[in-house]
Amino acid sequence: MFGMKKPEEDPQKALDNARNSLNKGISGGLTKAFMGKDFVNKMNATMDQGQAALDGVQQQQWLLQNGADGTAVVASVTDTGQTVNMNPVVVVQMKVTPASGAPFDAVAQTMVSRIAVPRAGDTVKVKYNPDNLMQIAIVS
Repeated sequence: MFGMKKPEEDPQKALDNARNSLNKGISGGLTKAFMGKDFVNKMNATMDQGQAALDGVQQQQWLLQNGADGTAVVASVTDTGQTVNMNPVVVVQMKVTPASGAPFDAVAQTMVSRIAVPRAGDTVKVKYNPDNLMQIAIVS
């Protein structure tokens, strides 16, 4: 009704559509003219953060499905101040012991459940990418 489109359900498509509307065509030109270039730059920076969050979620999903199994002892946890779906994004330093192979130290930025934030000394199950040992997902 009245030319309104149904909201996009795919987050990646919604982000791409918003980026196009802000930066291209008549709507992009009008936005820059009336709102100013600083506003457009801030909105682009915000959309870049959204893209990084989507990429992180996709990486986590890939690791959970395809990653190698291991356990890790948490050395430290640092809050980044960011959240994804109300869950904190943290930097976790840990010693990973793979199901097979030599243990290795890892630092990973990952989203964790707000009700189950790991603490130093905790042992957690992980999935990791054997081709890139810094890509780690905490399973529990």
